[in-house]
Amino acid sequence: MWFSERGLRVSRSFWLLVLLAAVVSPLSVVLSVFFAAALHECGHLLALRAFHVPVEGLHLSAFGAVIHARGARRLSYGRELIVTLAGCGMNLVCGFLTALFALRVSWENGFVLAGAHLLLCAFNLLPVPPLDGAHALCLAVSSLFGPIAGDRTAVLAGAIVSLALLGAALYFSVCRRGGALFLFASLALFIRAVSQLRLAKRVIKV
Repeated sequence: MWFSERGLRVSRSFWLLVLLAAVVSPLSVVLSVFFAAALHECGHLLALRAFHVPVEGLHLSAFGAVIHARGARRLSYGRELIVTLAGCGMNLVCGFLTALFALRVSWENGFVLAGAHLLLCAFNLLPVPPLDGAHALCLAVSSLFGPIAGDRTAVLAGAIVSLALLGAALYFSVCRRGGALFLFASLALFIRAVSQLRLAKRVIKV
């Protein structure tokens, strides 16, 4: 079994995201994005299995998916970094393979699927919590300067990048009159980054 204890939990915010995506985007785009997201999580799960880490559950929300695996804390920084980047690696490989196949057979929706894979890969590499890029940055800095420096770097980078994303999303929404999904995702990430920054300040004060 993939999930031994907590199973699969889906929050209301996830269904809100699905509804918004269905309203503002073509069906082919929505299906491509969610298929790419499913394979992304499979990449993480396969990496955890390769390191014999039991997976207790999966929680889906508008912020993405959270895999509950307490055994991952016992992994070295290097192995945990592999697990963290395995999802993006899966999207990168699938994106290129899908694009090559779409070119070979002139499959129009194949380019949409390939684009979804590559876009999801790039998006998840952003250093904004709870995206993979933030955790990867935290692990890389922690391995060199310790976990406190890693946490601080990831939180600060997340606040700066999420603010820039929100500014870009507002520009496209107001000036270009589009990008509703981009605005929703950027706002959600900004709220999450601000909450992480406040939590980090409390921890530092204590």
